Amino acid sequence: MNGVRMTDEELTNAYRTYGDMVYRLAFVKLQDRAKADDIQQDVFMALVRYSDRIRGEEHLKAWLIRVTINACHKHFRSFWERKTVYFDDQLDKPDRGDGGEETDGAGEPAAEAPPDDLNAELTAEAVAALPDTARVVIHLFYYENLPVRRIAQVLRLSEAAVKTRLSRARDALRKQLEGRVRL
Repeated sequence: MNGVRMTDEELTNAYRTYGDMVYRLAFVKLQDRAKADDIQQDVFMALVRYSDRIRGEEHLKAWLIRVTINACHKHFRSFWERKTVYFDDQLDKPDRGDGGEETDGAGEPAAEAPPDDLNAELTAEAVAALPDTARVVIHLFYYENLPVRRIAQVLRLSEAAVKTRLSRARDALRKQLEGRVRL
């Protein structure tokens, strides 16, 4: 680091430390596992190329977040993404039995999720339904534990803008989850 290319061991450690974070952030932005995998690979290839520009551990984390967000934006602007229509939305929907109940694919009623899993699932669905800008700040604040100041730096926003986005996202989540989450 600090003007010197990272060694293979340092790159491996960076991947072990931040690989999941990059994947989760890409998934939050793109809502697609395969695309998130591609973005993760692109981000770490960029790290290999530009590792001499990293100035410490904290800068590395912020750099990876910024590059991930930029790669996601680049993906949305790509010709392929703008001109492609996806038909696999139906593949993600659960099978339904004759009575309309969810089944396990073999016609048997699906087991009911325990309340904690159900709450986590409902929360994840509610976060996924948020607009992109709200999803990102919620993810960085709650899942990556970044302080508002750091989020503002990484997203190139003012702290007030980040606080406003967080507040609006919390309000939207509260409305979506009202009466649905079991305690």
